[in-house]
Amino acid sequence: MAAAGPAAGADPAGSEALTVPSRAAAEQLVVNGRVRAVRTCGYAEAGDGGGALYRRLDAAPALPERWHLRTRDGAWWELAEDVVSVKALGAAGDYDLATGTGTDDTAALQAAARRGGTMYVPGVDGGYLTTDSISLLVDGTHWFGDGYRSRIVLVSGPGGAGELLGIHGAAPSTPSGPPQRYVQGVRVSGLHLDTNNGANDNGLGGSFCRDVQVDDLYFSRIGRKALTFQYHCANIRCRDVTVYEAATEPRSTFAVISVEGQTAGVDLSYYPGGTTSTEDLGGADVHDISFSDITCHATGYNYVVVSNAHRVRFDGLALGDTAGAGSFVIFTRRVWDSHVRGVRGGDTARRFLEIGELADSCTFSDLRFGATTGSSADGRAVRIGGTRIRLADCAFRHGDAATLEAVLVAGADATITGLHVAECASQYVLNAPPAGVRLKLTDSTFVSATAAAFRVRGDQAQLSGNHFRTPAGPFAGRFEGAGNVFTGNHVAGAAPGRVVVTAAASVIATQNTFESGATMTFEGGSLYASAAYGNTGLTGAAPNLLPLAGGALHADGSGVLRIKGSRFGSDTDGVAVGGQG
Repeated sequence: MAAAGPAAGADPAGSEALTVPSRAAAEQLVVNGRVRAVRTCGYAEAGDGGGALYRRLDAAPALPERWHLRTRDGAWWELAEDVVSVKALGAAGDYDLATGTGTDDTAALQAAARRGGTMYVPGVDGGYLTTDSISLLVDGTHWFGDGYRSRIVLVSGPGGAGELLGIHGAAPSTPSGPPQRYVQGVRVSGLHLDTNNGANDNGLGGSFCRDVQVDDLYFSRIGRKALTFQYHCANIRCRDVTVYEAATEPRSTFAVISVEGQTAGVDLSYYPGGTTSTEDLGGADVHDISFSDITCHATGYNYVVVSNAHRVRFDGLALGDTAGAGSFVIFTRRVWDSHVRGVRGGDTARRFLEIGELADSCTFSDLRFGATTGSSADGRAVRIGGTRIRLADCAFRHGDAATLEAVLVAGADATITGLHVAECASQYVLNAPPAGVRLKLTDSTFVSATAAAFRVRGDQAQLSGNHFRTPAGPFAGRFEGAGNVFTGNHVAGAAPGRVVVTAAASVIATQNTFESGATMTFEGGSLYASAAYGNTGLTGAAPNLLPLAGGALHADGSGVLRIKGSRFGSDTDGVAVGGQG
């Protein structure tokens, strides 16, 4: 009956409504003035999913849009649904991924973005084709779909579109000023974003936005970044995200997930009214951003990069292998009070964690990686360059023999707990240069067929409760800084000099368990600044000693207490104390 002509129906406002097969049919209507609503059963034809309710307007809109309708009698109508399908704005969703053919839905999708409100992207067998970016600019916009089948495909030109879906306010107009406007309260859920491996094309990007929620999203064939938030973003929550491929453009240097604050010299003039140059805000403009339950199957480069931001959190990441020279997690420039927890990752040709010098008060915990498989000199598994970095419950294998170490600690006050390195092809499992002062290493296990367990060159390190299973290495550990503590550790290997204290260094070594036959070597003056007692398994000179003002007090192999004023030559060297037998 509807196909034969208009029919009356109940209007939610209480007046008479006309029901017609399609929008085109509605445009041919001459409607009685008493009728305040028209319902279409489809957009192009009845049953195509584009049906909607329209309400009469009292006057023509200032700027007619796709959500407006004009009947033949000159009356204007506007979409009145609380939830509007993009098909009601003319999106066909018939793009065939195999043949690359289908209706161009760019105009319909961009109109949906301009309208704001709650937009529904129904699941389809193919996808919705757009040739340009779609920007959500209206506060409170909510786009949602049916998950994997609600696929939007961006097929852009040679220069790319920049991104498929954007959430953007208005950029700052001065170098250090705030945005001219934030877009707030946007939510995106249940969509599948696909950029067709396009160059210069991200999946979903946000800037100058606050209070944004992203969940239940899928990403395929992303040329650059799947999720990226940069410049003046706060209170962003992303969860339940699956990325199949990202950073796929040739020679990509991008990441699956990128968080970036404003730096100096950024040109924002491509936003209306944006400044041509900015100042570095040191991470103050990007904060309180969280990612949880993220699955990334593959990346052409990095997985996660955070730069100039604070209070950024990652919880529950399942990551595949990295290709090329990619890394798993990078914190660079000024990043503080940020945390990564619960990562399960594959192999990498480069690094698992790269924590830059300006990072501060960040934690990384419950991490399980595969192996480093590359041969690059900067391919160490973990580099800690920041201050007050905490690494806990982390495990991996290190197969890159070109690096000096598997773990480099170059920042102050690092705390490492429960680090398990199952194998190491480098010279050291852990290396701490002079800048790595006050290192704390506890409850960790280092295993290697050839490497030394550690070299500590900074001062005031504390190593306790660790297992160093590196019997074939040149030594288990080496202290080259002052004021160190070495207690309660288990050291494998019976060779001389399993722990070496260099001439300018000092250590208190107590309650350690050595493999029988091992020795601890004190070079030069380190003997007089160090102490060793309560250790088991040690043999040879000075298994136990205490420093004195002019020498060292030690018990020899027969239990005689002796004072030595210079380097030990034998276990019985030194003057016997008092009247001992």
